Amino acid sequence: MNAYIKHIHRFLAVAGCSAAGIMMHQQAYAQENLKEETIDIISNYRPKLRDAAKLNLTASLPGFDTTRPRLQYQVPALNLYFMYQPIPLKPLALGKDSLSRLQNNFIKVGYGNLSTPLVQAGFGTGRQEKYNFGLYVNYTSSKGDIKNQDYSALNVLGSGTYFTPLWEVNGSIGYDRNQVHYYGYDHATLEFAKNDIRQTFNQFTAQVGAKNRTLNDWAFKFEPSAKFIYFSDSYKRKEPTAIFKIPVSKQLFEDIYLRAEGIFDLSSFKEDDHEQINNNVVAIHPALEIIKPRFVLHAGVNPTWTNSKFYLLPDIVNESHIIYKKVILSSGWISYVNKNSYRNLANQNPFIGSYGPGILNTRVEEKYTGIKGTIGSHFNYNTKFAAVTWHNLPLFVNDSIDGKTFYTKNEEELKAFNLHAEVGYIQEEKFQMRLAFDWFNYNKQKTEIKPWGLIPFQADAFAQYTIAKKLHLNANLYYLGGTYYQVFATQDFDKTKGKWDLSAGANYDIGRNFNIWVNANNLFNTKYQRWYGYPTYGLNVLGGVMIKF
Repeated sequence: MNAYIKHIHRFLAVAGCSAAGIMMHQQAYAQENLKEETIDIISNYRPKLRDAAKLNLTASLPGFDTTRPRLQYQVPALNLYFMYQPIPLKPLALGKDSLSRLQNNFIKVGYGNLSTPLVQAGFGTGRQEKYNFGLYVNYTSSKGDIKNQDYSALNVLGSGTYFTPLWEVNGSIGYDRNQVHYYGYDHATLEFAKNDIRQTFNQFTAQVGAKNRTLNDWAFKFEPSAKFIYFSDSYKRKEPTAIFKIPVSKQLFEDIYLRAEGIFDLSSFKEDDHEQINNNVVAIHPALEIIKPRFVLHAGVNPTWTNSKFYLLPDIVNESHIIYKKVILSSGWISYVNKNSYRNLANQNPFIGSYGPGILNTRVEEKYTGIKGTIGSHFNYNTKFAAVTWHNLPLFVNDSIDGKTFYTKNEEELKAFNLHAEVGYIQEEKFQMRLAFDWFNYNKQKTEIKPWGLIPFQADAFAQYTIAKKLHLNANLYYLGGTYYQVFATQDFDKTKGKWDLSAGANYDIGRNFNIWVNANNLFNTKYQRWYGYPTYGLNVLGGVMIKF
């Protein structure tokens, strides 16, 4: 019965759904015949937004925190553990000093034409902390083609230095013997015995000095010295001399120095039974120096007393770098006294025959300016133009008896312009060269007609070259301008010719201890006359060996 009722319900539901679908179909069909209408909307569309709500905020800074934070750090300990243990170093032996042993001793011997022996020797103590000492000996002689044209020279010098913590004491003693002959006479008409024209100069020298070893650059520096000279010749002329120098200096500030030097040059000349002639020069040289990297100034004066005369002489020198180390302007105004002692005049002209009370010391005044500096890393140059004045300058003139010796004439005042120039090139120890010349334009003098015996122009060229550190070559070229002289026994004058002189040499190292050498002098073989009546030897070649140990 229940199953029957369920079937009736299903039937009724299906029938209801079918009726509803038929009714919807009919309604849709009926609407297809309705009239279509259009709706026009006329209006301006103006969209609007609502006013935004604004928030008004007032900012304020937070309060300043004055509390100091306490930070806590925890660094873990790091321990490294190696699987091996280092082996300690144990030196087997100490290394030797890097400084090679010095060759402090040498012996040099040679021989050449013109009967020219040469012997030189030097001995030294080498590097010593407390002292050092050295001895030097030299001997040479020659015989020329002209009769009595003989010459010999012997020089012995011993010197040493002793060091203390506060002082450095040095001293030396020497002996010089130079022998010449007066061969400048007319050999066709005059004849002299050799003993009558032999002149031998002997000189004994002793010197002692000390210098304090300052601990810093600002300390007081003191360097006194004393020198004693005894000079004599074959004609019973004797001249002892004592020279004392006391230089002191003190650094006031970083680049300002105060310097002073006292000089006492005292000598006396005595010839046989003649009256003694005293010749003294005393001078004090105070100066203030400013030394900066690009500027140097030496400003001082030279109060000088000589034979009862006083001179206040200028001493001003300045160097300014226009281009640092490349172009340096150098200028100065200096004046000094040259002492015309018998020893000094004999060194200038060994054929001097007389020295009398009329000899005066020469006061020299020089005003100059010039440029010097370096070009690159190898070239250097130096130029100077000066106005020079000599007061009481002795000039050498041949005597009027036989002409073989010279006497002096005093020139009261001689003025000249001087031009000096030199340029050099250095390439370590392998090659070096230097060219230099001096030109004097003697334009005014008071007493004499000409500047007798003074060289107006001289030039010098030197070069040295080393090949493979074994062969050393050198050459030297000179030029000397002609000098004025008075014609013998007349008032006329003439001028000697200019002269060239070229010398060259070479030496070769055989191992460390031996050396062979050769020198050639006056390769042009020009027998020029530096002093009128005395021609030179001409070509002279000599060679030999040198032992170093």
